[in-house]
Amino acid sequence: MTTRKKIPIRVVQPELEEAPPSPVVPVDEAPPPVAEAPLPAPPTTVAAPSAPAGPSEEERALREELEQWKDRALRLEAEMDNFRKRLQRLAEERIAADRERLLRDFLDVADDLARALSVDGADAQAIRQGVELTHRSLMNLMNREGVTPIEADGQPFDPAWHEAVGTVPAQQVGKEPDTVVHVVRTGYRIGDRLLRPARVIVATAEQD
Repeated sequence: MTTRKKIPIRVVQPELEEAPPSPVVPVDEAPPPVAEAPLPAPPTTVAAPSAPAGPSEEERALREELEQWKDRALRLEAEMDNFRKRLQRLAEERIAADRERLLRDFLDVADDLARALSVDGADAQAIRQGVELTHRSLMNLMNREGVTPIEADGQPFDPAWHEAVGTVPAQQVGKEPDTVVHVVRTGYRIGDRLLRPARVIVATAEQD
């Protein structure tokens, strides 16, 4: 039987070097603790809305041109309004001047009538001459204004110039039907415009 022997083993441990002591830092001068920031979140696929872009050079030029046209339109409207008012004022002044001139001419006719009435002890012949003179003066005045009498007696009836106020049988007066046989009141015209129709009596055909 084998006998086991115990052999003593010496274990040598290496000497550890002592670390130099860390310097003592005052609490006030100690660096603040560093906190680790969280990792940024991964970018999402949705894009953020972009800021609206400003007007382009072409748009600004169009806006400036539009403002210029608006200003011109306003100026033109104001000028047309002033022109219309000026024409209206000139027309009113012209009408007033023509009225005054016409009334001054009629004053001459009134003077002739006043002279005819102022004659003392005048006979019928003198009065007639005064009235004829006044009538002649009045007709000259109307002629200067372009007023002429409408020829009606013995003329075919024309409703554009004549106004029938009575009729007589054509056989009775020996006239053709639709013929003016008598002028009740003289009509007048200014050029091609009717001033006053002539009042007439017209011959008509006899009816069975």
